[in-house]
Amino acid sequence: MSIDAIDAVDWSSIPNPTWHQCDAPERVAHALRLLTVSTTANETGDAASLLAGGGFVCSHAAMVFPAAYAATPVLLDLVEHGQRPRIKEAALGLLEDALAYFPTSGHNRVDTPYGTDVPLCCAIARLIRGRRNALPVHGKSAKQLLAEAELHWRMTVEETELQPDGTLTALATLEGAPFTTPGEAELHSPHSERPATSVWIDTLTTDVSGAACFHLGQALPDVLPDAVLYPAECGRREH
Repeated sequence: MSIDAIDAVDWSSIPNPTWHQCDAPERVAHALRLLTVSTTANETGDAASLLAGGGFVCSHAAMVFPAAYAATPVLLDLVEHGQRPRIKEAALGLLEDALAYFPTSGHNRVDTPYGTDVPLCCAIARLIRGRRNALPVHGKSAKQLLAEAELHWRMTVEETELQPDGTLTALATLEGAPFTTPGEAELHSPHSERPATSVWIDTLTTDVSGAACFHLGQALPDVLPDAVLYPAECGRREH
């Protein structure tokens, strides 16, 4: 299953921020194949070291690369279906690093099926949250990974209402953990080609279903249904 997923990716189209051969996305694909079919501790360790040494992440620089987004579904498959416990453990460790490390300057965003210029950490986190039902059975590290992914929330606006005092109230769907307010968010408008803008969320209320209501101290024209918000600090993460 993982080999097919690796082969389905156009690795050559993914940017290599450093231009160094050791950071080439194709090298990530090769290392993922080695990890998937590894049968000994040395083989698993060598494959994981390749991924930790560049292209996917660079451990000594605490840096994550754009190819990590494409590699994340493969590593999640290995956590769930890896042939040996050490493969599962290696995949979990690599995913933890990808979520925690900072991208290189100018390469902290990726295009996804649901939006462009998404903060890299948020895009990876959403893939992890998509395995919410499967990950907890794989131990403490998997549960911690999921908990970290919940912090990279995503909120989609459904309805807005302008208040008489010029403020705005909006109903939305929240993916991830509720966050402390007041706080800053990055707004992506589906009706605008402008870059993401910053908004200040004064209050937020949520329920267990993910339904949310938030209030902005100032009504902005881009806060419309289908607009999406991410944590502002995620958009600023870079080396």
